[in-house]
Amino acid sequence: MTRYEDAKRQLKKAPRNWAISGAAGFIGSNLLETLLKLDQRVVGLDNFVTGHERNLDEVKRLVEPAQWARFDFIEGDVCAIEDCARICKGADYVLHQAALGSVPRSLLDPITTNETNVGGFLNMLVAARDAKVERFIYAASSSAYGDLPTLPKVESVIGNALSPYAVTKLVNELYATVFARCYMLHSIAE
Repeated sequence: MTRYEDAKRQLKKAPRNWAISGAAGFIGSNLLETLLKLDQRVVGLDNFVTGHERNLDEVKRLVEPAQWARFDFIEGDVCAIEDCARICKGADYVLHQAALGSVPRSLLDPITTNETNVGGFLNMLVAARDAKVERFIYAASSSAYGDLPTLPKVESVIGNALSPYAVTKLVNELYATVFARCYMLHSIAE
């Protein structure tokens, strides 16, 4: 049995509570589907800026009605600390997928990119800390490595950021490290 199969078996045996920000996005909706098929309880958050209701409709079609009943959805925004607190309340794990991706978008609108990717990330960290979640798992990006041409990339060697988006992903890594050190909030960058 692989570690993944063992983890799935353990989750089926002892369901957990999950919060997914960006639940209507591509990655968030796939995580939602997987968790619901494992009979987990999930609260999702999305503002539909880059996520789509059709992704949630597809998950609903692919899971059993009893599994779908374990899902609560909040239409809201990671830029609103109250929305973050609502999805983190009672969560064992947070899967933070909400962000404004796209280097070109960040070049056109660095302020909104920063508000969402840094402010929203910080809101989710604070909400997760306050809810005493076991683990905070967030979407990282190779953009954080910057302009160093050497391969393979090494986490301890960071070059100069090449875009506002890259800056936001690097700041996320810094905040996650600080929250682990200061508040013992365990996080994983995926």
